[in-house]
Amino acid sequence: PSHWDASALPDLGYKAVVISNVTSEYNGIKQLFHQTMKNYSILKIQRIQNPSLWKVFQWQKEKMKKENGGKEVQEKLLFHGTDVISMKTVCTQNFDWRICGSNGTNYGKGSYFARDACYSHVYCQATEQAHLMFLARVLVGDYVKGNATYVRPPRRCADRLWFYDSCVDDELNPSVFVVFEKHQIYPEYIIEYKLEGT
Repeated sequence: PSHWDASALPDLGYKAVVISNVTSEYNGIKQLFHQTMKNYSILKIQRIQNPSLWKVFQWQKEKMKKENGGKEVQEKLLFHGTDVISMKTVCTQNFDWRICGSNGTNYGKGSYFARDACYSHVYCQATEQAHLMFLARVLVGDYVKGNATYVRPPRRCADRLWFYDSCVDDELNPSVFVVFEKHQIYPEYIIEYKLEGT
């Protein structure tokens, strides 16, 4: 992507680039985070630049668009909380629900993402200095209410092998999204933050 730092593009793996706090990119993320995390201050935001994962994500987007009759695929920036040890693995290999999805499976056995940072904060492991949280780019596409028994989204119609793209907690006002296919996710940012006054 054009906004990436061209000097930090590895052939393999990823580079974490600290974003300047005077950019619109930084302020957009800050605004999203502070909608539900007003008592916390952001220490830094890192952009994850992983060319391999980005290519796969774009390929998946095109595939979903074709399957959807050329209609643009709904894409969202969503939060995800995890432990510090898992973060490097996610940045290198993407989210894997077998590792990340061990906290809750109310809406299906997939990777869970939240509209609100306060939801993901519960699953964030703190270091001595701060908390760390992902903000991921997710192809949510067309979704349906999830179920704890799902290992993939259900079919859209009984007579065709055409499935929904993701599952949610509430179809009318979704705040939790479950994704079963990791190519629909790009782990774009890591937000480092702490409680104000600590």
